[in-house]
Amino acid sequence: MSNWEKEIAELKTDVKYIREDINIMQKQIRDLSQTSNMGLGALKTSLFIGGILSAIWVFVKLLGGQS
Repeated sequence: MSNWEKEIAELKTDVKYIREDINIMQKQIRDLSQTSNMGLGALKTSLFIGGILSAIWVFVKLLGGQS
């Protein structure tokens, strides 16, 4: 096998490993995106529940202050 054929074979192997690495990174990015979206949903839910509880607390304080 000549020198340039050897280099082409090495380059093909390198490209194969680079493609595998890219696939792994894309999967990690998808997983991270999914996790951050779930975290954002939990944050929105917590804020919504906190807002309702705050409104109830203020309402009870207003009713209690008038008696």
